[in-house]
Amino acid sequence: MDRVRVRSGGHMARQPVTRLERSGRRFLIRRTMHALVRGDARMIDDPLRAQSVSFAAGCIVTVLAAVVSAVLALVRPGDTLSDAPILLARNSGALHVRIGDTVHPVLNLASARLIVQNPADPVLVDDAAIDAAPRGPLVGIPGAPARIHPPLSADEITWALCEDLASESTTLIAGRSGLAPLRPGRAVPVAARGAVTTYLLFDGRKAQVDLREGAVVRALRLEDVTPVPVSPTLLDSVPEAPAVRAPVIPDVGAPGPSAVNGLPVGSVVRVSRAVPDDSARGEEFFVVLTGGLQRVDRVVADLIRFTYPQPDGEPPLLAADVIAGVPHVETVAIPAVPHGLSQRTRVLCAAWDPRGNQTALLFGEAVGGATLELAQSDSAGPNIDNIGVPAGRSVLVEATGLAGGRGPLYLLTDHGVLHGIQDADAARHLGLTGPAVPAPWAMLAMLPRGPELSSAAASVARDALPSTS
Repeated sequence: MDRVRVRSGGHMARQPVTRLERSGRRFLIRRTMHALVRGDARMIDDPLRAQSVSFAAGCIVTVLAAVVSAVLALVRPGDTLSDAPILLARNSGALHVRIGDTVHPVLNLASARLIVQNPADPVLVDDAAIDAAPRGPLVGIPGAPARIHPPLSADEITWALCEDLASESTTLIAGRSGLAPLRPGRAVPVAARGAVTTYLLFDGRKAQVDLREGAVVRALRLEDVTPVPVSPTLLDSVPEAPAVRAPVIPDVGAPGPSAVNGLPVGSVVRVSRAVPDDSARGEEFFVVLTGGLQRVDRVVADLIRFTYPQPDGEPPLLAADVIAGVPHVETVAIPAVPHGLSQRTRVLCAAWDPRGNQTALLFGEAVGGATLELAQSDSAGPNIDNIGVPAGRSVLVEATGLAGGRGPLYLLTDHGVLHGIQDADAARHLGLTGPAVPAPWAMLAMLPRGPELSSAAASVARDALPSTS
């Protein structure tokens, strides 16, 4: 026992105990226990100490055995078949699926998950354990994905179908593009390869234009313009606007409202504004109609002037109070027109945001990002040549129109293969959780197609795969 002594003032101070004293104390305790248990304090031998040492050694051995067993279970599991529905043979790497009490070889993970209707991962087992189990024939969908990668969400994707105009190759990007948007009101004249119809791409849409119509060519300053040849797939991915042509004006040449000094219907007039808005000169343009005046922009004003008879010289300048006294009407359909041509570019893209169902036009000098060249690549042909899905990811796609809507489900792999999915339950069985990402079918149509993924197709038993020769 530690000695204590009382200091002045009643405080006790602990006196240090030597190592020899601690050893003697332990000996006295063991001797007392020996006397109580065996009735003999002489301690000729000490079996109690041997029992304590044996107990401690047994505990240590037990803990070590448990640790070794756990490690072996992780490193070499499956000496016998578990209850797991999907099994992976350790030595051969062959994938198997359990159907009832029978173990079947299965072609791929997608088929296995569809059969068991569970997004389970394979459990590693010995080949011998699989060989000893009741066996069944081969099942699965030839060509279904061997791996199901985590799907991208709508927040991670902007669909972009891009064409490299120099190499004449098309790329579908599922992700973010670093290309710049085409300036508002600026157009790119294009034509599908092998076709004669010319379109103007501007403001996220395409509008047909006839380069044989002199009024259109002069109003839009398209003289000596050669359309850029592009893939039909790119054109199909852009929503179409009404063709660029002069608006149809009823009763052209008839007298207009008396307030405009008898100017005939179809005449273009202008008014000066104190604060310029759409032009440096601060002018607004109107076309005279039977029931009043309709506002038009500068390009449409030129289009009307090149199409219908006009007063000599510049469009008549009317006082603001005269314009204010004439009814404002919207009876003539005015086409959307660009205000100029864009600069030449190497890469042109149609981009579609699944969060807003909006199409935008992008341009730049390179597609950028990691892409994979597809086996179906045909350069100037209609097929999509490259895919830009991030490696190790996939996309659960809901095909729509360019204006949105609902459609069938598809799985797009990082190798660019598009697989139809039977329904939402099948998608869940594959492990594709979360809402599907909308995508316009026009952008997906020319991708390589894989087999449809369904439980019924995955459960088909076969003795051999069909010959590809």
